[in-house]
Amino acid sequence: MPQDSLQALTTDEAFASGLVIGFTSMLVITIVLLVIISTWKILEKAGEKGWKALIPIYNVYLLYKIVGMKKWFWITLLTSFLGSIICTANGFNPNGMTIKQIENYDFGAHSIVIVTLSVMAIIGLIANIIYASRTAKAFSRSALFAIGLFFFPNLFWLILGLGSSKYNKKAVKEA
Repeated sequence: MPQDSLQALTTDEAFASGLVIGFTSMLVITIVLLVIISTWKILEKAGEKGWKALIPIYNVYLLYKIVGMKKWFWITLLTSFLGSIICTANGFNPNGMTIKQIENYDFGAHSIVIVTLSVMAIIGLIANIIYASRTAKAFSRSALFAIGLFFFPNLFWLILGLGSSKYNKKAVKEA
């Protein structure tokens, strides 16, 4: 790669870059489509209409609902919303900051940001552990499957959605 960022790429470099970008794009699109299809199938197995998998936020609500975690959905949504407001109000917005700005951010003067991010992470971790466990249970799967669902969600989501797993409403109790 050229040292000067303004220098033009050679034909070989441009071709290689195009291949990498094209391959990566196709891989991401394939994974997203497989997750959508799996979510569609999981919702159908739970008695919901599959097309609801295409509606952002509502699809997550339904996934929490089918494992009896409606309250947890609202807790995680509220935590994310309030966390974003608190961090933004204190000048911390990693999506709108450069790496240098993040490195130079004075966390000491804005300790609320550290506390907020920590609370968000802890609540998210707890919710995901419970969600993986309850999802495995709702589809009559083992604790080992729940661990796989926690650590490799896309792969195990495919197994649930496209495999022979059946939804067991009796295994679900509201948490």
